[in-house]
Amino acid sequence: MGTIFRTFLVSGFRDGYLLFWSIVFPIGLLLGLGYYFDSPGYREQLLVATVSMSVLFGACITTAFFIMWHRNRGVYKLLRATPVSTVQFVLAFSLARTVIMLLVGLVIWFTGTVVFGISLTWPAFLLVLTVLALGTLCFTCLSFFIANFARNEAQTSMISNLLSLPMVFTSEAFYSLQNAPQWIQVIGKLMPFSYFVEALLAAKQGEFMELYEPFLILLAFTVGILVLAVATFRWDPDFSVIRLPIRGLANNFTSGSYRQQ
Repeated sequence: MGTIFRTFLVSGFRDGYLLFWSIVFPIGLLLGLGYYFDSPGYREQLLVATVSMSVLFGACITTAFFIMWHRNRGVYKLLRATPVSTVQFVLAFSLARTVIMLLVGLVIWFTGTVVFGISLTWPAFLLVLTVLALGTLCFTCLSFFIANFARNEAQTSMISNLLSLPMVFTSEAFYSLQNAPQWIQVIGKLMPFSYFVEALLAAKQGEFMELYEPFLILLAFTVGILVLAVATFRWDPDFSVIRLPIRGLANNFTSGSYRQQ
């Protein structure tokens, strides 16, 4: 498991798509909207929004493609022959991406601090790191779930957009939903991204009492998505998740392979 963690950690820093969608695009958005809306309060919210969006896009847009690309080229067939279980593999990969996204989040946060003078106390900084770690783990597991159902780049892109874009639009990352239709607010509450943004905002303010509820809900989402990611994981690109038998779902939690029935 340690070898897998180190391998994916190194490969993640070489991923140009990850660096663009997780660093270049969010920083460009932060600077563009930050200078356009000259409001210190909105700039703080904008910083939280761009960091959270960086985590979401880094998982759904780049990590899902990364997983699908390696599976289709037979990389996972080699790992399938090892004693590494599916749970260990998913966790090792997700933890490697979590480390990378923590560093990415710090880069974006440092940019906002320098350019817009947004301050952050040490207790709040530790809370922000904790929420970032949990959010990254949650959406990396979601990227596994996306890649498990996608067979090619087109399907991966379609599923990623169907999940990630509604999360952003039905959250209060960039704007308030106070006057939005009730059904939009309900959809937002059914997705983990809105709780990630809410927890990150509370962590930034150092408001622990406002943090624990969205944090616990995000934790529940993480556990649930992790279970789904492991249960539907497939090492073989030619195997269909839809046809995966119940016994195969259970075996994914205990072994690194399954037999097609």
